Amino acid sequence: MLCYASAFMDAVRAKIAEAIRAEFHKHRFDVFVDQPPSVAQGGKGVVVPGCAVCKIHIQTVERFVSHLCEKVLETFEKEPLT
Repeated sequence: MLCYASAFMDAVRAKIAEAIRAEFHKHRFDVFVDQPPSVAQGGKGVVVPGCAVCKIHIQTVERFVSHLCEKVLETFEKEPLT
């Protein structure tokens, strides 16, 4: 019986790790245009660093890592694993 419980827990851990990995890969530290359209398109938008997916201004990699941790935890608190 212990073997079945261990195999089940391994499967649960693998599923959680896969879900976390997928959520981390959704975000990326890049630049994006704030207040589109950009100046090149005739607007007043400014190119800023940050999470291009969430459109959050982030200046450092350390803050980006914090953003990732907060978003990933927030996602798993709101959504149950399927």
